[in-house]
Amino acid sequence: MPDNIDYEDLKKRGFLRQKQDGLFLFRVRMSSGALKKEQLDKISQVAREFAQGFVHLTVRQGMEIPFIKFEDISKVEAQFKGAGVENGSSGACVRAMTVCPGNNWCRLGLINTFAFSDKIEKELGIGCGLSLPSKFKIAISGCPNCCTRVQQSEIGVHGVAGDNYAIYLGGCGGRVPHTGFKLNKIFSENEVLLIIEKVVNFFKASGKAKQRLAFFIEEIGREKFIKDAGLDD
Repeated sequence: MPDNIDYEDLKKRGFLRQKQDGLFLFRVRMSSGALKKEQLDKISQVAREFAQGFVHLTVRQGMEIPFIKFEDISKVEAQFKGAGVENGSSGACVRAMTVCPGNNWCRLGLINTFAFSDKIEKELGIGCGLSLPSKFKIAISGCPNCCTRVQQSEIGVHGVAGDNYAIYLGGCGGRVPHTGFKLNKIFSENEVLLIIEKVVNFFKASGKAKQRLAFFIEEIGREKFIKDAGLDD
């Protein structure tokens, strides 16, 4: 392999180093946790031709193809280009959203989680790979059961009765996990979209490199965070 590999660039393109020298895994992005047959067929083909013929499902609705050789990375990208298979991302950026089925087929779902996550990406421009000071996770659940663990993400949203929303901020997992705090109000869809936009924009402008939102809020204080992010309107 070359000595001057830009591993951070490869991360943004969905390729992460394995512990085995010269081998990488490719992280497939699953929009709302779903893939179509054609996408699965292409993923299966790539796994057979350029890896070891299997994939791994992650705990956050992602899919990984391990054991890709460095010299095959450009070939894998060419295979997926135009096939509707998008790369996930790693590093200091927004990660793929974790989304339950919501009311699309779950009998407990109170909101259309797929449509809501689509609005976050397409209307707000807050999608997988958006550069931020640190990793940033968004989780959406269709009901208060919170199967996507909304309290353990930077932003977590769940549906409530009446087609409304509750929102948590500042959660994270990791070695020092934090439970997000819940804003003490129930919001409409438009209101919660505005909150998400404000939080992401404020964190992008004011956050510290490699400091997750939970620790940023802890450092400046919850009241100041709410005020400076414009959430007290």
